[in-house]
Amino acid sequence: MILEKVTANKKLIAEDLILIWEDAVRKTHSFLKEENIAKLRPLVKLAIKNMQTLLIAKEKSGNIMGFIAIENKKIEMLFVKPEFFKIGVGKALLLFAVKNYDAIWVDVNEQNVKALEFYKHMGFTVFSYSKANNTTNSFRIVHMKWKEEI
Repeated sequence: MILEKVTANKKLIAEDLILIWEDAVRKTHSFLKEENIAKLRPLVKLAIKNMQTLLIAKEKSGNIMGFIAIENKKIEMLFVKPEFFKIGVGKALLLFAVKNYDAIWVDVNEQNVKALEFYKHMGFTVFSYSKANNTTNSFRIVHMKWKEEI
């Protein structure tokens, strides 16, 4: 697995990443309906294009396995293609982001129990909760902070 920062035009890779996002969300976010995903898609695509730091994990062949997006030390997105679940892709991206980009914050939907367990297992701790206040969902958000020394 190769981890690298996207330095070229993010617009070129955005379509590939949005497909990864969609596949992963359909597998992991059972609380979202198709209309939620449809409403979120253009917002996520725009966010990917404008993200401060975008890192990808890829195979030697160039096939993208997953990605993580960071803005002001906060993990805004971490998604892995479902066929690469449970082989360390998410863990590698997360640790790379923490160690190299000081990513110490993350927000998670409370209903996304597997993500909450993953972040806790990786060294994040819950420090507060809030209700999302946007038009696409009204799910409670769990705010987490990195608690480990690198």
